[in-house]
Amino acid sequence: MAKRKKSITPKSDTKVVAIVIGLFAAAIILFFIFTKSKESAKENVPTTNGPVEVSAPVENNKPAEAELTYTPQPVAEEPQENVSGRGARVAIILDDWGQSTISCKYLREIPEPLAVSILPGLRHTKDVANCAKMYHKLTMLHLPLEAMHNYDFYPPNYIIKTSMSPSLVSQIVVQDLDQLPSIEGVNNHMGSKATGDRALMKIIFRIIRKKGLFFVDSMTSRYSVSAALADEMGLAYGKRDVFLDNLNNKEAIAKQFMVLAQKARRRGYAVAIGHDRPVTMKILKEEISWLESQGIQIVSIKDLLKHR
Repeated sequence: MAKRKKSITPKSDTKVVAIVIGLFAAAIILFFIFTKSKESAKENVPTTNGPVEVSAPVENNKPAEAELTYTPQPVAEEPQENVSGRGARVAIILDDWGQSTISCKYLREIPEPLAVSILPGLRHTKDVANCAKMYHKLTMLHLPLEAMHNYDFYPPNYIIKTSMSPSLVSQIVVQDLDQLPSIEGVNNHMGSKATGDRALMKIIFRIIRKKGLFFVDSMTSRYSVSAALADEMGLAYGKRDVFLDNLNNKEAIAKQFMVLAQKARRRGYAVAIGHDRPVTMKILKEEISWLESQGIQIVSIKDLLKHR
C-alpha cells in the first residue's frame, strides 16, 4: 500500500499564516515610515526663490530659529559721505515678546532706547509691556499677518489673512491694539503675503493712523506695498534694513552688527530687527557698545522716523 503524504496540521498552518501576515505588516510599516519621512523633508524645502518665512509659533510651541531665511546682501555701493560713523543713528527693534518674561532682565541692563515688539494674546503679553515700561523701553505691537508659507499652528483668527472680510480684519486689529494700550507703533510678524495686498494693508493702516501710531515694515517680502501706501495715507513709516539673528549664534549675529554699522554710515541711519532669544539678548549689550565705539548713536525707532 502506498504511503500517505503527511498533511500540514492546523497548528502548523496557523503558524505559517501568522509569519506571512507578520512579514506583510512589517513591510507596510517600513513603507509608511519611508513615505512620511520623504513627505516631511519635502515640506521643509523652500518653494520660493525669495526669502522664506518661518514664524515664531504661539504659546506652548517651540520657538522658531528665525522669522525668515535670509542671506545678508552686500551693501550697495554709495558715496561714502559718513565713513567715520559720526552722527549716524541706529534703531533696534526686538520682536516676538510675550511668551516669557525671562529676557526682561536684559532690558534693565541696557540703558539705550530699544523697542520691544510684543505678540498679542500670549500669556505674558501684558507682563512684557509692563516690564518694558518700567525700564523705559518703547513698546510696539507685533501684528501677526499672513505668510506665503507657514508651518506652525496658530489659533483661528490669530493671524490676519487676505481672505478675511474687512470687518473681521478691523475687529482683530482693534482687539490686538487694545491689549497693549501703551504701544507707540506696530510692525508685522510674518506677513510676506499680507503686506503685498493693498486692500488689506489699507484697512490696517487706517486704524493705525487713527490711533496716532507708526508702522515699521519687517520686510519679509520684496513685494510689500507698505511704503507707497503709507506715503499716500500720511502714515509715519519705516522699514527694516538688517535682521540681526536669523542665524542663531554669536559669530553670525556679530557679523550682522557689522552690516548694520556699514548701512548706518552710508545712509546716516539704519533700522535693525532682532528677536527675544537668549543668544541675541546676551550679546546685545556688547554689540551696542561696539556700535557706540564706532561713533554710531542708538536712538528710538520713533525718534528715528521723526528726524530722518
